[in-house]
Amino acid sequence: MTGKRAEELLAATPSTLVAQLNAAAGAHRVWPWALGATLLLAAATPWVLLIGVPLTVWLGWRDNVRRTVVAFYEVDGPVQRQFERLLRSFDDVRGAHSAWSTVARGDLETNYQRKVNAGAGSLVRREPLRRGLGGSAHLKSNIAVPSLESATRSVYFLPDRILVRDRNTYADLAYGAVSVCPGTTRFIEDGAVPPDAVQVDTTWQYVNKRGGPDRRFKNNRRLPVMRYGEVDLSTAQGFAVHWSFSAESASRALSTGFAEMTRLPGAMAG
Repeated sequence: MTGKRAEELLAATPSTLVAQLNAAAGAHRVWPWALGATLLLAAATPWVLLIGVPLTVWLGWRDNVRRTVVAFYEVDGPVQRQFERLLRSFDDVRGAHSAWSTVARGDLETNYQRKVNAGAGSLVRREPLRRGLGGSAHLKSNIAVPSLESATRSVYFLPDRILVRDRNTYADLAYGAVSVCPGTTRFIEDGAVPPDAVQVDTTWQYVNKRGGPDRRFKNNRRLPVMRYGEVDLSTAQGFAVHWSFSAESASRALSTGFAEMTRLPGAMAG
């Protein structure tokens, strides 16, 4: 995992929004228990369904209410213009064929490790990155919320703050406290090659000292070396996230849109 977890980023006194989101995320669903009890009892007494089914539906509605926080935003003036630029940047972010979030990275220290890993200098474990404007499942709002979600960590961009979610724990960050660093990276791709990515070289799954194929290994595949766009977000407190995109334009657009949000304080949620 890159950077501190959301639990470590929580302030001693969390903001009202974060406290509400954590309460909503931690609320247990009741309706599955009601459904299970209804089906169990209905096996012996079918008329229980007349009560159990409507009760289960009602409890499901109540669960959704308990597990959802509503935040209404009124965004105008400079903040509105900034946020609209960030939203426009997500056209490129969402348009990239593939995107990933780096979960872990480790340097390869020995020649043998590099030899059997296509000559790479480090190993990267990554997760698919979902991109959208729907925001968190626990947050309902009147505005579009640029969202970057992976199985391990999700980040949501609001007009006044950045929300970070690690599974069922939320924390928030001020835009001014976060540094953004765009760039490109060379990645040895052993999976499907995104059609919008640029191939810059090739290598072998098993390489010799000169960079050619190691003939001692059977089925030694030739692998493409791709150039991907990347964005690093970090804070002095230890938060860090690394995203990569098959289209370099996506990383440039996201970095530009994010930079706009750091120039003025955002509007507060109502």
